Amino acid sequence: MSYLTDIMKNRQNIQFFKKEAPDRQVIDDILRRAHQLVPHKNNFWYYKIRVYGPEHEEEKKLIAMASVTNDRFKNGTAEDMEKLAQIYHTWTTDRTRKTLKVEGCNFNMQVTAPYLLVYTHQSDFMTETQKESDYNKSGNQKKSFTKNTNSIHSTDWVTQAAMHGISTAYMCAEQGLHASFCKCYFYNEHIKTDILREGENTAFMLGIGYKDETKNYYPSPVTKPAYEEIVEWK
Repeated sequence: MSYLTDIMKNRQNIQFFKKEAPDRQVIDDILRRAHQLVPHKNNFWYYKIRVYGPEHEEEKKLIAMASVTNDRFKNGTAEDMEKLAQIYHTWTTDRTRKTLKVEGCNFNMQVTAPYLLVYTHQSDFMTETQKESDYNKSGNQKKSFTKNTNSIHSTDWVTQAAMHGISTAYMCAEQGLHASFCKCYFYNEHIKTDILREGENTAFMLGIGYKDETKNYYPSPVTKPAYEEIVEWK
């Protein structure tokens, strides 16, 4: 089996991370390599990544609350958020309970990982480095950028972000780290945090750290489709 296949097999989406944080330099090195190696059409980026390290632990708890797997809180009032906070506290601290959920609620705790990457949409986005390049000053880059911006589909930026995200996850696996995706969360004005901002379009979040082996993990209840149902040879 190839080294790449081994890395792909080792990559898992997990729910729980240890509080122990990997060295910041290790994470930065991974992100720098991903930045250099992941391809983007014509070198135009239509997304940005905000990285929240271990010092943002309290904000991440709020995002974990907003990741609750129960839609009744999505448009909740301030009182609803207080109730949600109580449920979250019970869910995360009461280890004597016999059920997986508390009042029908489960939480995507991967957003509390030591490092959390937030992939956000940036439309019409040309960086300062690109603006100062000779190619741009010649007028050629601006023409190409405008052409791409006008023709790009609304979902193309998610494709770009996903390519970066899975590549980063594989690089993490290479370093003995886990990188776990989360798309299930909501914005609510009564949960104040810089991580999830009003009106901002996020593709997903990616938590990075060490897997907490003391927790129980459950396989997806959804059956994986057969290879022949997805791949059609013509």
